[in-house]
Amino acid sequence: MNPRLQSLQPYPFEKLRSLFEGVTPIPGLAHISLGIGEPRHPTPELIKRALSENLAKLAAYPPTVGGDALRRAIAEWLVRRYALRAIDWKTEVLPVNGSREALFAFAQAVLDPSRSDAIVVCPNPFYQIYEGAALLAGARPHYVNATPERGFAADYGSAAWLVSARQFQVCA
Repeated sequence: MNPRLQSLQPYPFEKLRSLFEGVTPIPGLAHISLGIGEPRHPTPELIKRALSENLAKLAAYPPTVGGDALRRAIAEWLVRRYALRAIDWKTEVLPVNGSREALFAFAQAVLDPSRSDAIVVCPNPFYQIYEGAALLAGARPHYVNATPERGFAADYGSAAWLVSARQFQVCA
């Protein structure tokens, strides 16, 4: 068993669920869910139709790197959305089933477990997988705050000392 499992924090939504046990909402006030963020709207008809028309394809795994059309569409969207230079969909796009899986795998692939000084820079507040992936890979998370003064953008410049101290390995 990985001894680093002991360093993981409880999943925040499980902790939140336990905090709400026995709590009765005040009648007349609208409920604001702070839960896991599941979809709140019905699935659009075009998606339902596309799924039903392609059910036969569920018996086969897609290519590991995803389909060419999907990867091209993702690259084109990234260029439009973020005003980026051209994205090479063949080498720079890898579709995943969820960000947790990808972020965890990325940390395990790029962090060197033989380095006792490895540090992963994480925004704060953060997506819990940043911390968990770093800890399980043997790195120490370093948190940079996302503050109202910065428009809630993480101040990665505040971690510049890591680069000068040659302790920096991965920036989340």
